[in-house]
Amino acid sequence: MNETEKTESLLRKAPRLTVPSGLRERLQAQIVLRGAELSETTRHDWRPLIRRWLPVLSFSAFFLACVVAIAVQSNLLTELRRENEGLRASSRNLEHLRQDNSEYQKLIEEGQQLERLRTEKLEVESLRNEVAQLRSQLQNLSSLQTENQRLLAEKKAAESRAPLQASEGDPFEGAERRAQRIACISAIKQIGLTARMWSRDHGDVLPSDFLTMSNEFNSPRFLICPGDTKRTAAVNWSVFGPGNVSYELLSPGISERKPAAVYVRCPIHNNVGMADGSAQMVDPPNAELIQKKGEWVIRRGN
Repeated sequence: MNETEKTESLLRKAPRLTVPSGLRERLQAQIVLRGAELSETTRHDWRPLIRRWLPVLSFSAFFLACVVAIAVQSNLLTELRRENEGLRASSRNLEHLRQDNSEYQKLIEEGQQLERLRTEKLEVESLRNEVAQLRSQLQNLSSLQTENQRLLAEKKAAESRAPLQASEGDPFEGAERRAQRIACISAIKQIGLTARMWSRDHGDVLPSDFLTMSNEFNSPRFLICPGDTKRTAAVNWSVFGPGNVSYELLSPGISERKPAAVYVRCPIHNNVGMADGSAQMVDPPNAELIQKKGEWVIRRGN
């Protein structure tokens, strides 16, 4: 028999142990569960619970803040897209409005230009009619000069037959002066109309001298007043000089838009031509020429 078998035999032969009475109850009473102690302590202390849930709550709050921020940004982006689309539509409408406005401005300018052309056409037609009248009057000038010569011959014949008394008036001399004055005012009217025709191409400003508008005149002969015996008419413009004109320009370079201004004057008969092309006879004391604000005008008597 070996040692192992001996040991087993001895253990089988050993007396059985008896359990003391009440041992189980005593052991159970001495056993205290640790989980119960922890539950009692945790009922009054929240710090472990807070430490446990704080990371989760922090992450949840951060996630919620991110969701809110994303929602707000999405809303802002949507509003910005709407505003951008509205601005694009407005810009397209603005471009159409600009095109319409430019076309409207062009139409206004064309209408104004058309109105100016109509006005200028009417004025040109009026000037042509007046020029035609003046030409007919100039054609009658030769007959007036013939009549003047006839009256002079009759006057000389009458003087040779019977001299008139000094106190009596000379009817032939009066008729001669009237004829000369009528021819003079016709020449002044032609000067005014010719100056206005020249001003149409020069900003509505009348010429400053007679040579400036020489292209508008057929001849410088009519620049000598019929009553002027001291000057001679020039044959053409190449030999024209100060001694070949009887009339004087009182307002050279004035605008034709000042119809009350006197432009040309005959110092012999006191006939004047206005800036609007009309001609008038100035007979003192009923009327006289005065300077007003640097311009020559006619002042009528009461």
